[in-house]
Amino acid sequence: MGRLDLMIELEHGPQWQDDRPKKKRKKDQREDPRHLHDFLTVLDQVSAAEHASYADILRRVSPAGNTYIHVAAKHGNQEIVTHIAAMDPSLVLRKNSDGDTPLHLAAKAGQESVVRSLLLIHSQAENLLRARNERGNTALHEALINGHESIAEYLVREDPVVSCYENDEGKSVLYLAAEYGYADCVLLILQLSPESMVEQFKEKSPIHAAIKGKNRDVLEAMLNMNTNLVQLRDAKGRNPLHYAVSLGYLEGVRYLLDKCAPSATQRDNSGSFPIHLASINSSVEIISLLLQDCPCPEELLDGTDKDGNPPLHLASKEGHPRIVNVLTWDKRVDVKIVNHEGMTALDFAEYYMKYNSQFRQPLTWAALKAAGTPRSLCRTTTGGQNSKKSSNMENYKDRVNTLLLVSTLVATVTFAAGFTLPGGYNTSDGDLGIAAMLREKGFHIFVFCDTIAMFSSILVAVTLIWAQLGDLTLVLNALTLAVPLLGIALTMMAMAFTAGVFLAVSKLRWLSTAVLVMGITFFTILFVLLLPLCTPLTSTNQILRHISYYSFYLLILATRN
Repeated sequence: MGRLDLMIELEHGPQWQDDRPKKKRKKDQREDPRHLHDFLTVLDQVSAAEHASYADILRRVSPAGNTYIHVAAKHGNQEIVTHIAAMDPSLVLRKNSDGDTPLHLAAKAGQESVVRSLLLIHSQAENLLRARNERGNTALHEALINGHESIAEYLVREDPVVSCYENDEGKSVLYLAAEYGYADCVLLILQLSPESMVEQFKEKSPIHAAIKGKNRDVLEAMLNMNTNLVQLRDAKGRNPLHYAVSLGYLEGVRYLLDKCAPSATQRDNSGSFPIHLASINSSVEIISLLLQDCPCPEELLDGTDKDGNPPLHLASKEGHPRIVNVLTWDKRVDVKIVNHEGMTALDFAEYYMKYNSQFRQPLTWAALKAAGTPRSLCRTTTGGQNSKKSSNMENYKDRVNTLLLVSTLVATVTFAAGFTLPGGYNTSDGDLGIAAMLREKGFHIFVFCDTIAMFSSILVAVTLIWAQLGDLTLVLNALTLAVPLLGIALTMMAMAFTAGVFLAVSKLRWLSTAVLVMGITFFTILFVLLLPLCTPLTSTNQILRHISYYSFYLLILATRN
């Protein structure tokens, strides 16, 4: 019988036969006095076999640096913990290789009875409560991290000062309680701790933890108890509103604005208002909230950070077309602002377009163009302009070839449909070679649609041939004309097909009705898909800009994650 037997005794309980029900045995096992009796029996046997004193045996450690009291505390063996602590009180402060005292392990494991016993029997309870492990955590930190709120509340009452201790990550007990959403524990800490201690945090502000956890109850509890917390700044100089905006926490932003509206006009260390962070994070609803109660919205809309960038510049840089569209439709926004690098928002969009392959960046550029955003006159051109132009030509060349192929296919199909008319031809002498359904209204629709589709696709093909000449401006102009024409050609071809099938089955009412319903449904979907591609998104004309407004939003929805 050796040291291993004692560890087993502590971890797995007494080894006698027990006739009680399994659940009852499990519940009472750690409180059963026979457990202590068996431990002491084994301890006597080890002492006799090795000729060692109890004190020497109890000071022995496992490879992890745990003494017997560590193991007993971890597994909730309260009577053994009490007995060992009485035999050698110094073991209560003994740390294992992770720097954990028995109190740390009991708090981690949720062994509340052991936690209470250790503090009651130890004469230096304050030292025990304030002891830190290798991660800088006290037992109170560990209780919160492992989700044992009742233990945390007990430890807070025992020593409120520990609530303001920070671990190696800079997180205080109050910060952890707020982060994990323990509203009762937060209230208790605020009630028992001096306000000056609560307000000293900079790097890890507890109010920021409540916002990070997105827990409205904790946020309200903290600010109702101490309104000065709303003014706390972190290491970056950001107030709670900055932090809530950066996380996109809409409910928190609304609440913080109600509590302290002037915080919307406070800058952080980089000179940014909260609206700058909202522009970076693409939060339209938050921008609306920030502007809603601001007495001078122009100060926010055109306010610049330390680099001279207003919100519009930052949204353009990040490629947020929705934000850019909202800002450029606001008449209070000055789209001509130039930052400290001499760049306008349009310059930003064009510069970062080559680093961002997503379609959101061209959409951002289109929104700025439509708003009449100028390029900077003093902008320096980079040496890579020629290579950029060449790269753009290659990209447009693929688009031109694809559209040319589609227009050729449409022309081929509609040409063939013109000579394979629905209903065929008359074979009588008087109307030889004339369409058999010449007088039908559906036939008239078929002919009109097929003819329009045929000539539109031919015009597209000819226009795209011009685009093959190699000039980038000519390519862009050709695409501007060809895409809407191809949209018309595809729509007319589909309508011609529907009219032809409708004519062929018109004698059977339910089938012709079904064809008509399917056709209308298809045209609606086709219209929605083609509208954004065919409307002039970059036109500065106010009428065309209003027409393309909804098309632009369709494209934004299509490109959202």
